[in-house]
Amino acid sequence: MFCVNCGKESADTASFCQSCGVQISGGAVQLHQTSNASEAELASIGRRLGAIALDTIIGILTLYIGWFIWFLIVCGRGQTPGKRIVGIYVASVHDPERWLSWGPMFLREFVVKGLLFGSVLSLISGGLVWILDYLWALWDSSGYTQTLHDKVSESSVYRVQ
Repeated sequence: MFCVNCGKESADTASFCQSCGVQISGGAVQLHQTSNASEAELASIGRRLGAIALDTIIGILTLYIGWFIWFLIVCGRGQTPGKRIVGIYVASVHDPERWLSWGPMFLREFVVKGLLFGSVLSLISGGLVWILDYLWALWDSSGYTQTLHDKVSESSVYRVQ
């Protein structure tokens, strides 16, 4: 059986998904389709901007403490709190149906996006790199609608199916 929430395979006799803990007994399963890059739908620029706005609002309202705790919970699913709310996730461009795990997601969000593009390069360029990073998805020709931090981490953002 495959979990409808996370798509991970569980034993046919399992009552709960071993990956995400969702109850899978009682018909809450679906047939898993083969992993194919064409099946994953890229997230729209609007959804991505909505997630950024929500992350900012949640961060400010919770003094970033609540946002960080929530981030630690959903990070292993390739999401931030804002991405979780709007229904998108981050995955490798090589396997878009498997979201980034905790380590690569943490590196993408904090090291590449936060420290490199958000702090160091933005301070040197007066914020130009930060703006360019997010706008890059508007004219990206790779076919993955990637921002610059997506390119560095070889990832893109997809809609939850």
